[in-house]
Amino acid sequence: MDDTTKDFVASVYIVSEGKVLLVHHKKMGMWLPVGGHIEKDELPTECAVREAKEEAGVDIVVIGKEKNYDDKVWVMAHPKAVQLEDIEPGHQHIDLVYFARLKDKSQQLKNDDEGIDEVKWFSKEELNDVPPLVKIQAMKALEEVR
Repeated sequence: MDDTTKDFVASVYIVSEGKVLLVHHKKMGMWLPVGGHIEKDELPTECAVREAKEEAGVDIVVIGKEKNYDDKVWVMAHPKAVQLEDIEPGHQHIDLVYFARLKDKSQQLKNDDEGIDEVKWFSKEELNDVPPLVKIQAMKALEEVR
């Protein structure tokens, strides 16, 4: 039997004016999309919205169609990717990856999260110093979110 702990997390690539928002995580030491653990009784898209506010101080709209069919079935926005990440031995994240846009383009970034070194908008040309998978997904977000 596998004793690995698997946590569900949500990440979100936020796009505005041809740039994508990334945060530099202290613990990980790298640029990543906004994101974190999905809390008990929280939907993945709610997590993405909450994490954007907590980590970058911005309000977002997650990209994707949602529909309530009959008050019993709600089709949620589909993640753009689902990935399994080894965080450390015995600990994995099941990461639901979303794309989003700002609710209001005039919002200013803020960094009040103690786990974040910096919050920054990246153009396509500036994505060379981020991890390869982050670059690939950031480029897809830039292509899809207008």
